[in-house]
Amino acid sequence: MWLQRNNSSQGIKDVGCAKQIFAAEMRLMFLLVLGLLFSQRAEAFAGGNDAEPTKHQYHRDSNAHRILTYGADFGSTVSFSGSSPNWSSGGFNNITANGFMSAFAQVKRPNTSFDNIFKVNLGMVSARQYDNYGVRYRVNKKNIDNVFLDSKLGHTVSAQPGMSIFGGLNFQTQMLPGFRYSRNVIGREVGTLNSSFMSQGQTQFALGMEYKPLPTFYVRMGYVTLKQTYVLNQLLYEIRNEATIARVPKGKFLDNQMGVQIQMGLQRELGTKKKVTMKFNYLGFAPYVSEDASLDSRIDFALVAKISKYLNVNYTLISIYDKDLVKPGASAWQNSWIFGLGYSFKL
Repeated sequence: MWLQRNNSSQGIKDVGCAKQIFAAEMRLMFLLVLGLLFSQRAEAFAGGNDAEPTKHQYHRDSNAHRILTYGADFGSTVSFSGSSPNWSSGGFNNITANGFMSAFAQVKRPNTSFDNIFKVNLGMVSARQYDNYGVRYRVNKKNIDNVFLDSKLGHTVSAQPGMSIFGGLNFQTQMLPGFRYSRNVIGREVGTLNSSFMSQGQTQFALGMEYKPLPTFYVRMGYVTLKQTYVLNQLLYEIRNEATIARVPKGKFLDNQMGVQIQMGLQRELGTKKKVTMKFNYLGFAPYVSEDASLDSRIDFALVAKISKYLNVNYTLISIYDKDLVKPGASAWQNSWIFGLGYSFKL
């Protein structure tokens, strides 16, 4: 009897010891699992390669895998200035309004890209003046008017990063009629039609190579480029009393030139908080055959400094050098610029 009790008590002790050993093993396993999880999270925080690389990489580069990206900027600038009629230094009451739109659309494939940029700048100045009899009147003039489209289809043909072959189209013209102003017999300014939509207008079709080492910088060389200049409004020849306008003879609608195209673009965000944006674009054309060596050029420059989400201080410059657009002996440089406090928003 005593032996049986002893055996039963020994069995109870063995069962209790086994439970204690099992509990100790479970605590040890829990600590090991917890330590393993903690070490993995530490490696992920430090940039380790074993902490869910696919998930984090996809989240970080999700925009890079988008096939189509697009957007647009809209802005306007309005200013007022005035003086009393007896202002000794002379002066006028002016209202200036300018608006712009810049839109882009890009399609990206592993070796193919299709980039499009469309820009419109339009500005008006309304000035109150006095004629020879002291009667007030108002004159409305354009201070900037330009439409620009740039499309480029590129395909990577080299192992060198950023090198591709491209086919491009550039288009530029104006939206509203343009006038030359002179004073009539009573001292009022009157306008005479000088240009209109697609008169003149210009397109350039180019084939060549592009080097784009950064998303914000590119250089293109169009080795084979067709430049076409249009004058669709034939009334301009009679109004201006000219037989040829922008190389287009009277009775014709366009002029063709073959040459080389040079194009460059740069965009930067400046400052520690990146509140200043700078954009620069250059477009040049050199004909294969010309009476005098010349490089037709167009420069677009924009500088925008943000004050708040929608308000900014901006400067826009469009500069064109083309001897065919001016009369012989006149300066071939044409400049149009705007500086002011503006309102803008993005889509």
